[in-house]
Amino acid sequence: MMNNIESIWKKRILEYNQELQKYLKYMFNDHLLFVLIFALGGAAFTYNQWVKTLDPTFPAAYIMAALLGLVLAWSPVYTFLKEADAVFLIPLENRLSSYFRKNIWISFLFQSYIQLLILAAMMPMYVAVSGNGFNRFFPLLGLVLGLKVWNLYVRWYILRFQEREVHFIDSSIRFLLTGTLLLLVLSDAHLLMVVAVAIVMAGYLLYFYQTAKRKNIKWDLLIHLEEQRMLLFYRLANMFTDVPKLKGKVYRRKWLDFLVKTAFSQGDTYRHLYLRSLVRTSEYSGLYLRLTLIGAVVIYANQSLVISIMTALLFLYLTGFQLIPLYKRFDYKIWVLIYPLSTELKTTSFKKILLQSMFVQSVFFALPFLIKGMWMESAIELLCGFIFSVLFSQFYSTRRLKRMEENLFL
Repeated sequence: MMNNIESIWKKRILEYNQELQKYLKYMFNDHLLFVLIFALGGAAFTYNQWVKTLDPTFPAAYIMAALLGLVLAWSPVYTFLKEADAVFLIPLENRLSSYFRKNIWISFLFQSYIQLLILAAMMPMYVAVSGNGFNRFFPLLGLVLGLKVWNLYVRWYILRFQEREVHFIDSSIRFLLTGTLLLLVLSDAHLLMVVAVAIVMAGYLLYFYQTAKRKNIKWDLLIHLEEQRMLLFYRLANMFTDVPKLKGKVYRRKWLDFLVKTAFSQGDTYRHLYLRSLVRTSEYSGLYLRLTLIGAVVIYANQSLVISIMTALLFLYLTGFQLIPLYKRFDYKIWVLIYPLSTELKTTSFKKILLQSMFVQSVFFALPFLIKGMWMESAIELLCGFIFSVLFSQFYSTRRLKRMEENLFL
């Protein structure tokens, strides 16, 4: 029986890795890597210049403790469970302890790099303010990884409780305890204070360990959380390629009817289809809105015109790149395939919607300068955005769409 459980675990891990690799190769393509390198380089330069302006009164320890505390408190346990497991694995519940224990450590391996990156990114700020050297990085990393294990185990025991309020309260307590311990260490507090918080955390873990023994596994909850976790990944992957397993929600959005209330003609068929999908489908409208708002906020917070223009172009690229999968949305709808319309009309209509969407986004990216009263800068940003939108929609997207059409008929 134990061999069967071991084989189930190995099979689930293999399937999960194959699913990740299938989509990651599309997500991290050459174009995205170029944009990421460009964006990270600009962010690193800006961050380095900002660090040089800090003085010893800057609350670096509080910022690090709060941010790391939030990330550590968010510690989902990957169970790799499927809907059918609620029926077929229930008889084996008492023998699945090794299965779930391995999943906790797999979760640790997959999530640890996030803490590593955040700690590495904040070390220059901490060194500049505290006066400590970079030799504290590895001791701090060991502490952070130890706290990650503690959070994962507590989270696993809490999953034996069905009540939502218990989960919320636990997340809040783990954030406070984790953040407090990190703050004490980063602030070089007295050792007794650090030990006192550590004892409280050990007692917290022990209490729920004992309590969880008297409760059964909540299969429906675990399966639901696993489905939501994979849904989040599929939504991210859908920004770069078509994900058949992802089904977005469609909303009525009557207040946007004015966008499609135009004189209808045969030549507007695909325009209406793509425009309605963009406006009413959650994965596209939500993506467009998020990128627009984030880009506008970043531009507003920046004082450099050059960096603002680079930021606007970066977000325009991300928006255009991630809207391209919309082109294939109706490829498998039989009622669309029988339309007496050419592929050229389909392509032209999509490129027109893409161009108009990027134009609107360019206007929003110019608004932060208008709010500041910087009219000339706003006009320059708007012009750069329009030029980039035309180049992207008429040249770059043409190659991508042609390739997608060729793959469709292979």
